[in-house]
This record gives sequence, C-alpha cells and structure tokens, in this order.
Amino acid sequence: MKRKLVWKMLLIGSTLLTINAWGNKTISFTADLTGNLDIYIMDINGKDPVNLTNHPAVDSSPAWAPDGSAFAFVSQRDGNPEIYVMDMNKKESRRLTKNGATDIDPAWSPDGRWIAFASNQHREHAADTDIYIMNPNGKKAQQLTNKGGHNSTPAWSPDGQWIAFRTTLDGIGALHLINANGKKQRALTQVSAANPSWAANGKEIYFSSDMLDNVEQPTLFALDVNGGNVRKLANAPQACEEPVESPDGRWIVYVSTQGGNKDIHLIRVADGQIQQLTQDPGLEFSPAWVPAGLSVSPNTQTRTTLWGILKQTGLQPTYR
Repeated sequence: MKRKLVWKMLLIGSTLLTINAWGNKTISFTADLTGNLDIYIMDINGKDPVNLTNHPAVDSSPAWAPDGSAFAFVSQRDGNPEIYVMDMNKKESRRLTKNGATDIDPAWSPDGRWIAFASNQHREHAADTDIYIMNPNGKKAQQLTNKGGHNSTPAWSPDGQWIAFRTTLDGIGALHLINANGKKQRALTQVSAANPSWAANGKEIYFSSDMLDNVEQPTLFALDVNGGNVRKLANAPQACEEPVESPDGRWIVYVSTQGGNKDIHLIRVADGQIQQLTQDPGLEFSPAWVPAGLSVSPNTQTRTTLWGILKQTGLQPTYR
C-alpha cells in the first residue's frame, strides 16, 4: 500500500522546494557561488543548489529546527555578526540577538526549544566567547560557560542533555562537554580538536584534529562520549573538517580544504567510500542536514503563493 504523502511547497526564486515526510536527503551549506556568502541547499547528489538567503550581506552557518520549518544562521546584515532565523513558510528572516556583541555558531536543540550559540557579550576581549542558549524567539538567553577562554561551535547531543564545544580554557583548544543547564563541564579530548558533532546514536562524537594518529593535516575522527576509543573516519588526501552525520547514520558530510578552496564531501559510513558533492572554485562550508526531507525540485509546472498554499497544475508526486 502506497504511503500517503503530505506535501508542502515553497517557491524560492524559480526553483521549487518540496517538503514531504518520505523525501530525499538534502544538505544545506554556506557558499560564495555568486561572489557573496549565502546559505544554499542541494540534494545529496550535489545537484541543483538553491540560494535560500540571497542577501548582499554575509550569511553563514545554517542550523535547522528539528521539524525543518526554519533555520538559524549568522548574518552581518545589521553591521556585525548576529543570529537570525528564516521561516521557510513565510520566506522571512528575523533577528534574534540584539546585544551589539558578536554572536555566532547557532545550534538548534533536538526538542526545538533552544538555540545554542557563542557570544562575546560580557567579555573584555572581543576574541573570547562563551556558550549561551536562548529560546527560538531570542528570549531567555542563558550563559552556560563562565570560566574564561574562547568557547565556540556548540553541538547538541541527540537527547538534548549535553552540548559538545571547543574551548581554549585548557590552553590547547580541546573539546569539552557541558550539560544543558551549565552545571557540569568536563574535558572530552586531551589534544587540540575542532568542529564537534554527535553521531545519530548519541554514543560517539565526530571532530577534526591534526594532533592524533600521526596525521599532518586536519583529519576526521570519532571517539566515544567518555573520551575513549578514538578512531579515524577516512583516509582522505586533503585536510578535512566539519563532519556531520546524517540522521539515519548512513552518511557523514564534511568539508575538504585544498589550496584555499573548500568543497563539500560525503563519506559512506558502511565502507568509508568518499564522494565529492561540490566542485566550485570558491568556498563551500558549514554543511548541515536538512530535516523532514526538504528536496530541491526545479519544476515550473507547480506554482505556490508566498504563504506556501499549493496550486497544482499536473504535478505527479513520488512515493517511496
């Protein structure tokens, strides 16, 4: 028996975005495909990139709400880096942080109630940041770290109980864990590491480091949440960073850097096979998996109003 699809359509530019409960995997990322940094999405095959922000200011670092209805991102459209949210139904952006500080690295909690981010508010030196959380409306901001150093790139555990992040508190730029109320904090690595993200099963954390296994450039690794069982993810020839596992645990998207160029790649978890998704001579980075199967479909036969009300003129849905 065929599964019944619930369709919700969004028209951005001339490209149709389709959200359905059984849709294709989609990846968002930051890129300068038009000479300016904007946030794009593409299907898992790397085809049909669509510009979501399309703003003359610098937009970067997408972080999706669990239901895929919105994403948080960093923008300098008001003069300094702040956290914004774009509503995918209304195609509208709103600013969340309004403190005049530098606010970066948004990460949406799995239950949708919080957005973690890094900010230098209340810090004497602009380069020092702390980890904060706030509601998706920008209210009830709470500071989690307060021991000094540069604290950045927060990543929520799948159960929403812990946040992994990078800190220079120990002088080496290691990864730490802190619980969601900021009461408990502990070191995760004893060497410099970056770009933490959680495995879908909540038992491992992925990261990049050039201080393990005698590697000579940033390489992708995984370790257990207790800090043990460190293993290399793949033997890629280029420097690698920003690993993020797909919700089904089958793929890890990451950024490969070579000669000043950054491209998005995939690792198939089952066998370590690597696939390059982008080949633009510019920059593509900060990949994030899009929830709810938001897929790219350049179909001009289907039109929508600004509010996403579907008017079909011959579209044939696909059942999976």
